[in-house]
Amino acid sequence: MSTWILPACVDENKPYYYEVDRAFDTLKTIFWAQNRNMKSIAVGDIAYIYESSPVRVIAWKCRVVAVNVPYEETKSIDESEFEHGDGGIADSYVKLTAICKYDDEGRQKLSYATLRENGLKSRMQGPFRPNEQLLAYINSIEPEAYHETITGKLK
Repeated sequence: MSTWILPACVDENKPYYYEVDRAFDTLKTIFWAQNRNMKSIAVGDIAYIYESSPVRVIAWKCRVVAVNVPYEETKSIDESEFEHGDGGIADSYVKLTAICKYDDEGRQKLSYATLRENGLKSRMQGPFRPNEQLLAYINSIEPEAYHETITGKLK
């Protein structure tokens, strides 16, 4: 099992942005474009969602439940109200289910500045796997809510 950090554009001033919080709060499961950096992503992997500027925090922990999903199959979940602008169509997608989200205190501890102090070596410009130091730090932060896979409800 691998762990990934997936940056999301949440800036309303950009040509394309995605309302990650509203999407996961509403749907619990979403599709994410699977780019060339994610060739080795696999079912069961963990993906942390990093909300880019102006937020700049890890906000969600997810499990990968499907990979290499064709675009046509992504229509089984209607995410259109959370997508703004034209993000284009990817060759394939991964399906992510929310495991937990971080409250304000957790998000403060998972800010870009704090991640840099705890092992983040690269910029958050695309999907990547965190190094051991960074992953240990992220895993030390308690999440706010857990997802129940069977019921599909956050508690």
